[in-house]
Amino acid sequence: MLYLDITGKAPRRRCKKVVQWFKDQHMPYHHLDITVAHRGLKREHALGFCTVMDCDYRPRDFLIEMETTLGEEQYITVLLHELWHVWQHVNGSLRDKRGVRHWKNIDSDYLSYQDQPWEHEAEKMEKILYNEYIEYLT
Repeated sequence: MLYLDITGKAPRRRCKKVVQWFKDQHMPYHHLDITVAHRGLKREHALGFCTVMDCDYRPRDFLIEMETTLGEEQYITVLLHELWHVWQHVNGSLRDKRGVRHWKNIDSDYLSYQDQPWEHEAEKMEKILYNEYIEYLT
């Protein structure tokens, strides 16, 4: 089951379709509560964020923040990237334990952004997922 809340200036239909497709493909048996909030992220030099909202152990409630000015292709790509972070948290490979980020049970809090393995994985997967999603649409 998916509880989806979309806030802010957003392409709601596109957002809902992408999130539902991703959940059906990658987490069909999980109960998830996802809020996709659209707001300006330029000051933070970001296109999107994914935050766990409930707990460190078996998280199921997530906030995805999206930049409002993205074109269609970039919007879908960034949303899939952030949804992959949801998958990483649900799957347990990415965890926050007492404020410390762990990747596959290794303390990774000291890593700079460009060295974070979960980001490398999400960047690789966003392209694969985008192509799968476009193929699904046709």
